[in-house]
Amino acid sequence: MSGRGGFTLVELLVALAVGGILFGLLGPSLAAGRKYSAELEAKADTNTALRLAAELLSEELRLAGSVPWPVPVGLPGVEPDPLAWLAPALTLTARGPGHAIGMRAVDHRGAAGLVPRDLTFEVGTDARGEAQLYRRPSGASKQPLVEQVEALRVAWVIDAAGVRLPPYAADGSRLAALGVEVMVAGVIREFVVELPSRPLVSVGALP
Repeated sequence: MSGRGGFTLVELLVALAVGGILFGLLGPSLAAGRKYSAELEAKADTNTALRLAAELLSEELRLAGSVPWPVPVGLPGVEPDPLAWLAPALTLTARGPGHAIGMRAVDHRGAAGLVPRDLTFEVGTDARGEAQLYRRPSGASKQPLVEQVEALRVAWVIDAAGVRLPPYAADGSRLAALGVEVMVAGVIREFVVELPSRPLVSVGALP
């Protein structure tokens, strides 16, 4: 110590040298920790997008073919016969990265009464070039639903007799379930959509 209570030049140089050694030892660990945190955050974002896409698609698609009983008449948009409008209530076509899935239903869950739904779900890119899962009502522009979804695909179906089929072989069948895949950041998640109304499906040219 100097007489003024400060550090001598030698002590300061020693302290700087020790600090430099410690930084050199800890620096790679800190960098690795930051990289690990970034990887965890990216993985969490991927899992969130996969889960959200699966939940939203399941909620909508499971309504395919649904109609209240007795069958309503004079329903705007589905006149004159709702049952004819619901045949087919599911469509599968090749579009974009994977498949486009179309569905029709008469939704009677809400306070608004009977609501005809004619929707298509597909994957595309937005104006920024980012991948998006889109929801497109008939006659309207497509609406972004979940960001980062790179592909949508029906991997298999189960018909009303309980037979598992590739989707291209299901044309004209009534379906009990769909095996749907979504992909985010190269990670694929498969989930099952049960179809209580056993909708009739029309399948376009699928690979």
